[in-house]
Amino acid sequence: MDQKQSSLRKFLDRYGHYVKKAVGYTLTHIWLLVWVFIVLTPIWYMVSSAFSGVRRLRDGPLAPTLDTLRSFTLDNYREVFTYRSGTGQALPDYPAAFLTTLFIATITTILVVILSSLVGFAFTRFRIRGKKPSLLFMLGLQMFPSFMGMIAIFLLFRVFGWLNNPFYLSLIYVAGAIPFNTFIVRGFMRNVPKSLDEAAAIDGATNLQIMIKIIVPLAAPIMGFIAVNAFMAPWLDFILPSIVMPNNETVAMWLVRMNDPATTPFEPILFMAGAMFIAVPVMMVQIYMQKYITYGLTAGAEKG
Repeated sequence: MDQKQSSLRKFLDRYGHYVKKAVGYTLTHIWLLVWVFIVLTPIWYMVSSAFSGVRRLRDGPLAPTLDTLRSFTLDNYREVFTYRSGTGQALPDYPAAFLTTLFIATITTILVVILSSLVGFAFTRFRIRGKKPSLLFMLGLQMFPSFMGMIAIFLLFRVFGWLNNPFYLSLIYVAGAIPFNTFIVRGFMRNVPKSLDEAAAIDGATNLQIMIKIIVPLAAPIMGFIAVNAFMAPWLDFILPSIVMPNNETVAMWLVRMNDPATTPFEPILFMAGAMFIAVPVMMVQIYMQKYITYGLTAGAEKG
């Protein structure tokens, strides 16, 4: 018995470190695989349901099977992209809603990047009277939920005749995004040496030229991070578009209508087809701008 215990003790003394490392490695990967399964299962369910021939959501396959491949069809997408709820429409319902949302997201992204850059540059490079109170005021605005202003926004849109206009809706997203993004841009631009500005000014560059040709290229990662956030915001926002654009659908409004049997002749399974196609532009932007997102999450927090 003592001999066995001594042999076991020798084994643990010699290989115990490797055993602990192997057990920890195995448990870590099991834990990661569990979370991968949790994350990918609804994605697979959406994809398989969108391309399957089933007509009810509960019949969609939860796991990859041969029957899933055999039932592959594009019928759901044919219905989604050709259905018109009314006569005289230039485009079917879903393509029109998709293009409207894409227009709003594009305008929002462009304006947020431009205005946040200008405001952030001004706060970091100029001596402005009341700079600190202005920053604190902008930060304080972020403490109030956006729902508080929706009634006022609706009344303003109705008075000025801006209802059902995607451009004016994008301005609301821009106004809501500038305060937060200004803090991020300001934190990043403070790390850019002012000696670069001074060298360019000696060569005759104006402040606008300094910002466009020197500061913005150096701040490309944070600009990419801001652009991704601004682009994603309008895609799945339902409440604000439904208030200020009741007669001009976005994709989120279309998805909600698809789940109401009283307003659409479609089966609920077509909700999956539309939802998957909505995810395509957001996913493409996320993949393309991933390096900017990773860097931008921490760059604005650095103290210069």
